[in-house]
Amino acid sequence: MEQERIINIDNIGPAASMKKRTGRLITIIAVIAVAAGIFFFFKIKTAAETVSIKSYSSSKVYSGQMVSTTEASGTVVLPTQVTIVSPAEGYTDELLTEEGQLITKNDILATIDVPDLEDTKDELTVSLNQAVIELESVKTDYNFQLRSINLQLTRLKDDIDDAEAEVAAYKQLADLKSSRQTDYETALDNQKDLLEQQEDLQISLEETNVKMDIAVRKQQAAIDQLQTNLKNTLDDIEETRIKSPIAGEVLSINEDLAIPGSLIEKSDQLFIVADRTESYIDFDVYEQYADELSPGGEMTVTIGSDTMKAEIVKIGKIATMDSDGLSAMVSVRAKPVTENTLTPGASAVASIKLGVEDNVLMLPRGAYLTTGSQKWVYKIENGKAYKTAVTFGAIEGTEVQILSGLKAGDEIITSSYQSFIDEDVIDLKK
Repeated sequence: MEQERIINIDNIGPAASMKKRTGRLITIIAVIAVAAGIFFFFKIKTAAETVSIKSYSSSKVYSGQMVSTTEASGTVVLPTQVTIVSPAEGYTDELLTEEGQLITKNDILATIDVPDLEDTKDELTVSLNQAVIELESVKTDYNFQLRSINLQLTRLKDDIDDAEAEVAAYKQLADLKSSRQTDYETALDNQKDLLEQQEDLQISLEETNVKMDIAVRKQQAAIDQLQTNLKNTLDDIEETRIKSPIAGEVLSINEDLAIPGSLIEKSDQLFIVADRTESYIDFDVYEQYADELSPGGEMTVTIGSDTMKAEIVKIGKIATMDSDGLSAMVSVRAKPVTENTLTPGASAVASIKLGVEDNVLMLPRGAYLTTGSQKWVYKIENGKAYKTAVTFGAIEGTEVQILSGLKAGDEIITSSYQSFIDEDVIDLKK
């Protein structure tokens, strides 16, 4: 009995194992079939949903020179510019020019009536005439005194000569015992008196000469002072004929000058005159670029709707803080290369050339750069465009530097990526 059961078990075992293996195989085949179906389903679906574009622009990566620049803001200045002010308080007399008029040096622009100056001139003229007359009077008085003293000296000299002769005669007679000794002594006393009178007159003559010299010089000094005051007053009156100290253009006029009789205060601004042939533009440039700038350097300047070339003529040596107090700036003065009529105070923006780098990979600047802060481009290959990671460098003018991810000759879509930026591959139907 036991032996028969064992034989039956052995006969059944191989048949059951075969059925299990067949079941597993069928299951595996079914799983593979399902997976393959899913794969092909998604493949077909993905292929069906690939984005296609028909309109786009492209450019090839190229190698060349890249000119590095920096931007700066500035203001138009006219170094040769003067502000003419009123020399005195007065009243508008006549306006002889208008704004925008070209003038030459010393042209009369206006006249101002200053009554006080006219009154002062008249008073000084009268005083000067009186002082001149007084000087003549002083000279005349002293000249008569001198003539009188000289006449007295001349007459006294004759008396002295007579006294000397008399003394000599009495001495001779006294020696001969022909006259009294007292007569001789009297003659000597008379001669002595005359000599003393002569000495007194000579001192008086010297004193009168000294007094005359002092009086004349004092009066002449008064005349000189009056002449100086009168000259200054005449100069002040001449200054009321307002003249331009330079040749140029009248930029502005005090509106009161257009109304005769208007009160003008001393030091009131009357005119601004500038020489437009010497127009400059002053810029503030970050100090970090100072070493890359030099006189003669080029820049492109935009003022309003006008764009022009200019060159650097001066670079400041001392850095100052900007209006926010955050950055150090140096002043750079530029002069337009071509003749331009610039308005003083006008705002300007400049692109200043700093240097040139050779063999730089570049692309034209385009709409593809405006899609957020992406670091990809779409590279064209065989009718498709593939999203490719890149590293951008400097952006100078119309050119963008490529640091990595592309090589010269690669063709890139340069129009906007806005409609397909999330796609890795796009079809091109152009």
